Amino acid sequence: MRKYLNWLILKKTKYTPLKTHEYYQKFGIEKNPITNEYKIKNKKILEKAYTKAWENRNFEIDKFWTRAAYFWGFIVLIFGGYITLLTNEHSNRALDIHLDLYLISLGMLFSVAWYLVILGSKSWQRNWEAHIDFLEDFISGPIYKTIFYSGDRFYSVSKLNEVMAIAVILVWGGLYGQFIRANYCFAINKKIDLMATSTIIITIIFMLVLCRGYSSGDYSSEKNKFIDRWE
Repeated sequence: MRKYLNWLILKKTKYTPLKTHEYYQKFGIEKNPITNEYKIKNKKILEKAYTKAWENRNFEIDKFWTRAAYFWGFIVLIFGGYITLLTNEHSNRALDIHLDLYLISLGMLFSVAWYLVILGSKSWQRNWEAHIDFLEDFISGPIYKTIFYSGDRFYSVSKLNEVMAIAVILVWGGLYGQFIRANYCFAINKKIDLMATSTIIITIIFMLVLCRGYSSGDYSSEKNKFIDRWE
């Protein structure tokens, strides 16, 4: 029973955050206990780690757009199918079996998943950028975290996608509310519409799994800290 509950509400493992000197030690940088200064002991490991952090960051940015195109394609396809269903003169049979509700539910799940993928991509990108911030002083100097601010407004590409994903979720939510209001799916002619009710309940369960359950990471710690998952 506990195993299935874990799919709905995932129990997270609490990790102890790494101290700064413990983090640097993993990449060949030792702290002098007397002067508290850091000194490179293994430059080869440090350079490899720094290079890998950049490669992984760039990989995440590249995959961000691939994932966005993937979800956009499915969402547009589902929305197009929904519009076609409503405007088709011969769609009565499809409406009777609640195909419109199935499309709304599928569109909602894909939109929520898209939003969470955006958050996940941002988290992993921030992870590699944090490594770069910590390591670059010993390799190239603080080039990445030193920003020239010209006074113009900076727009975040990932945040713009995040806002659009929320807008799409609200649209599907509005269609959900409209369906319930128009069809009284929980009680039609004083009888429970099992198919419609079951579809909505299953959709809610899947959304719970996406947001709080199996789909989320299973570890936690203090915010803005490195952890060692092998501790």
